[in-house]
Amino acid sequence: MSKIRLKARSLAGRKRLLLPLLFLTVALGSCSGGGGGGDDGGFSQADYSLLYQLNAIQLSGHTIRWASLPIRVTSSVEGTPADYNRWNTATGGAVSFSFGAGGSVTVGWSNSTAWCGVTSISWTSSGTFTSARVLIARNQSGCSGGASNTNTHEAGHVVGFLGHTSSGMMAPTGGPNITDAESRFVRLLYSLAPGTDITGNLRVREGNGKNTFDASGSRRYSMTIY
Repeated sequence: MSKIRLKARSLAGRKRLLLPLLFLTVALGSCSGGGGGGDDGGFSQADYSLLYQLNAIQLSGHTIRWASLPIRVTSSVEGTPADYNRWNTATGGAVSFSFGAGGSVTVGWSNSTAWCGVTSISWTSSGTFTSARVLIARNQSGCSGGASNTNTHEAGHVVGFLGHTSSGMMAPTGGPNITDAESRFVRLLYSLAPGTDITGNLRVREGNGKNTFDASGSRRYSMTIY
């Protein structure tokens, strides 16, 4: 979640921007794609399309998610459990979190005035998230809903939104509530195992021009989302 530095003080809210994908192809040990099950058949083509555009497109049409739940979060930002658990409630428990030391996700404060929040997240070429770092700006002037909503928005990126929706919590300028479409995105993602190929469920597929999936998990990719 970011503000446009040149116009931030004159706009009603600070906008979130998606930085270009930064590929870090460093060697990793092979990671398991365990967890998750098959699609229960209750999802629409529109659900698969959104999952593709905001997640699987980054891995040649294969899903990217945390291999197991709960996702462990270490945070120095007060209110983080409540902010993150909004996703648990909105998805009927499709995704869950635990809080304490040693988490794969770290959440902290930043004195930056260039954005409301930022998430840097990494995953393997087999479709498993490995780590995420979230920073929340102390100065939330112009940010939709303040630090709590910013933290929930960034939690959405942690869960698997590698982009922004047109409306709702994951919109570029944020929103007060998690929409049904956003809830279904998470429920569908976590009903499938990491690295599931969803291209057969799409009417039209727009590739990112790179063959990034590798079942061995030997490559690692990272993205920073503002």
